[in-house]
Amino acid sequence: MKKTIILLVMLILAACGTDDPQTKLKALEDQRNKINAEIEKLRSEIVASGGAPENHKIVNLQTVQPVVFKHFIKAQGTVVSDNNILIPAQASGVVKKIHVKEGEMVSKGQLLAELDGAIYERNIAEIKTNLELATTVYERQKRLWDKKIGSEIQFLQAKTNKESLENRLATVEEQYRLTKIIAPINGQVDQILIKEAESAAAGFGTIRIVKVTDLKIESFLSEKFINQIHLGDIVTVEIPVIAKSFDAKITAVSQVIDAKNRTFPIEIKLSSDLGNIKPNMLTVLTINDYTNPQAISVPLNLVQNSGNENFLFTATKEAGKDDLWIVKKSSVKTGMNYDNMVEIYDGIQENDLIVSVGYQNLADGQKVKTEVQQ
Repeated sequence: MKKTIILLVMLILAACGTDDPQTKLKALEDQRNKINAEIEKLRSEIVASGGAPENHKIVNLQTVQPVVFKHFIKAQGTVVSDNNILIPAQASGVVKKIHVKEGEMVSKGQLLAELDGAIYERNIAEIKTNLELATTVYERQKRLWDKKIGSEIQFLQAKTNKESLENRLATVEEQYRLTKIIAPINGQVDQILIKEAESAAAGFGTIRIVKVTDLKIESFLSEKFINQIHLGDIVTVEIPVIAKSFDAKITAVSQVIDAKNRTFPIEIKLSSDLGNIKPNMLTVLTINDYTNPQAISVPLNLVQNSGNENFLFTATKEAGKDDLWIVKKSSVKTGMNYDNMVEIYDGIQENDLIVSVGYQNLADGQKVKTEVQQ
């Protein structure tokens, strides 16, 4: 027997000389298991010959039962609003008056600010005066023409002059209207980017209006999840800045991958009764992307590996001895893992007993005792 152990030690030393770490590790683990098996065999022979009793390792055992296994992914999101509008100036000019303040609630069509439109006001007044005269002339020419008095040319000239002034008045009034900055939606004044007496340029933003009762969360997920995320999936939403957490449903899932960053967007509409949630707040999303209602799962730390093999130790009673168990190295195939639990889909079955405490340094076929069974 001593020769056998010496031979095993020599094999270990030979394995240590290899350059490949994986091969070296596998050889060492195999030799360890063989040495442990030889040790157990020697102990059994000593006990059988009336020698000192074996000093069996104490372990805990756990019964494998099917459970609901859920896998989740975490992602960051941002609170956004479809009604987040930066209103541009439609004309250039000096800001005459700002009628609102930041944080104020406004209604659609409400006057927010106005540019200096004095030149348009004077033009409108002048055109209206000329239009009154042109209208009077036209009405008189029309009465005369209806009585076949005067020439048709005089009537048409009066009509054309009146209509030309009407069109001109409409044009100048529209230009004057463009000096007014009007709220396009109901909402809250979020930002004012102009100041009274300063110039505003046409096409540039002036006042931002946000409808805070119509918010959603937008997030971008890796393309590998595109077949696992669906409309209606439940998401746990956390908003760290206000210490708020709640469940919501995914309301939109894009089926197009962004070629630049290999992600796809999802949206989660927020209820208006959730409280003090504001646009641009950061969120943390926990999304259930996989559920197995009858999974065999074990704590992740119980699964050991040797090279490409995953294994854990199962236990069965030794025949004729109620207090002794024999452990077996059982190769397993693992699935998804989450929250320190891993799904096992091959290698162990329901009601199998696995070593949950004391599994370190066990050998295949080793005899053990147990104090706790579940």
